[in-house]
Amino acid sequence: MKMNKTLIVYASRHGTTAAYAKKLLQMLHGNVDLCFLNERENSLPDLSVYDTFVIGGSIHYGKINKSVTRFTKDNFELLKNKRLGLYVTCYYEDEKAQEQLNNAYPKELLDKALVTDYFDGELLFPKMNVWEKFIAKMVLKSDEIRPRISKRKITDFANKLNNEHEK
Repeated sequence: MKMNKTLIVYASRHGTTAAYAKKLLQMLHGNVDLCFLNERENSLPDLSVYDTFVIGGSIHYGKINKSVTRFTKDNFELLKNKRLGLYVTCYYEDEKAQEQLNNAYPKELLDKALVTDYFDGELLFPKMNVWEKFIAKMVLKSDEIRPRISKRKITDFANKLNNEHEK
């Protein structure tokens, strides 16, 4: 059986999305590499050698990180023919979080993906600038400003990709 080769690409502003990417790196089977998307420049590996792509980005002000948008746009033709896992980290749950996930990626990639999910974000106030803190406090109710990292959701996400590969 051919060994699956996976690339996890992600953009993280304050570290939560990076934490999920690193956790997936440990949980996925096969050869797995990690690639941080930088807004200024990206030195990407040879994408053609990967069977699977996991793409993650954080939602800020209702939009996914521009680096993720650029990566999916620039590599759309390649990605639509690969195994995909897509995720976002955001502060919302249920319908609002699903809406943010649906707006983050092209519909064709979402429809094709083996697994999509939203993971709980967290507000890391020490890493935020003054403007981000102000907006966060204005937009979110005080009872929503709590870290909510879900181990169950990331485990389910990884298991779906692992199980699909082993079929």
